[in-house]
Amino acid sequence: MTDFDFGPPRSRVGRTQRILGLATFAFAAGLAGCASQILKINNSDHILASKEYEEAIEVQTLPSDVGQQEGDAGAYVLKDAPPYVPPPSAQISAQMAETNVEAAKQQAKSTAKAGAKGKTASVPKATPPPEETAKQNSAPVAVGAATALPIASVEKRQPEIEDSNGFQGRRPVVDPFRVGESVTLEASYFSVVAGDITLEVRPHKVVNGRKAYHFAGTARSTSVFALFYAVEDTMETFVDFDDLIPYNYALHVKESKQLREVRSFFDWKKLRGYVWDRKVTNDKGVKEEKYEWDILPYAQNVFSTPFYIRTFKLEPGKAVHFRIGHEGKNLLLTADVLRREKLSTAIGELNTVVIRPKLEIDGVFKPMGEVYFWLTDDDRKFVVRIEAKIKIGKVVAQVKSINK
Repeated sequence: MTDFDFGPPRSRVGRTQRILGLATFAFAAGLAGCASQILKINNSDHILASKEYEEAIEVQTLPSDVGQQEGDAGAYVLKDAPPYVPPPSAQISAQMAETNVEAAKQQAKSTAKAGAKGKTASVPKATPPPEETAKQNSAPVAVGAATALPIASVEKRQPEIEDSNGFQGRRPVVDPFRVGESVTLEASYFSVVAGDITLEVRPHKVVNGRKAYHFAGTARSTSVFALFYAVEDTMETFVDFDDLIPYNYALHVKESKQLREVRSFFDWKKLRGYVWDRKVTNDKGVKEEKYEWDILPYAQNVFSTPFYIRTFKLEPGKAVHFRIGHEGKNLLLTADVLRREKLSTAIGELNTVVIRPKLEIDGVFKPMGEVYFWLTDDDRKFVVRIEAKIKIGKVVAQVKSINK
């Protein structure tokens, strides 16, 4: 296996792998650097703003959450009284149904035409969304004199590659998330403490008319490590409450050598993903990239991934599979549940399960190095330890506090 590379990513897949090593996505990136403070550039907020993203996503406050404390990430205009929007799963199923009905109409036309000529018509097959194999109802729907192909059931859990144990539809029977929860991990390199990573669940929001989880994370270097490389990074993602699919992610990077804003939006009506990436440095100025691609139904993003994996039942010997859409690529993540382990931490001994993730593109697994996650062996499944080998040595992040 190749060592986990936290240096400048050479490909979009490399960026995905880099981010999936969440505990060290900021600190290890600067190990070769030498600076003493966050980069300061005049008018950087205006330079890094993404108007297209802000127009694509509307975030509103739930009445029950009004007045709750907000964190660093996010600068959205919060509004009340949101309109109702159908669940994304219903939209996806409607697309599949529309495809099937259209195929049935073509079949009816072909049958009628062939009947007039005394021939047997070929039966066209319905085309589901890319790589989507849907479970279908046995009851057909009549379309004129012909019979439509079966329509996908909204009730059955999709996609089929995901484990259904412990779920009712797309919802987990036991919700592992609580508003206000937070886990802080202390990241170290060669036993030198580099900084803290915090993962938290903030008050629910309404995103484009749908109730959503608000997941966030921060990475900050210690004052000592900041003498070599300063880091103040934040990330956030909104995930649909009912369907557990992400609407966005936002990455805010403030480091010694760069300021960067990355925005991603998943349009579930169009099954289309968008990424806006702007970076500004002293030596290279402003660099801007944009990606747009067809996403697969029910895909996660790289920031919703460490939260989403907590919704599954994690038993040793089991492999958890789900899709990830990231910067123009559609990936398949497989997380092997390796073993149960009693872990000694700053907050005492914890019963944990150990998982190892790997990524696949077009049926080919891509090496992402030695990366392991420890999650508490209970209904909450908090991330309490991460290990990632890099080119030189190993970066470890271990829990220092949990607010349940």
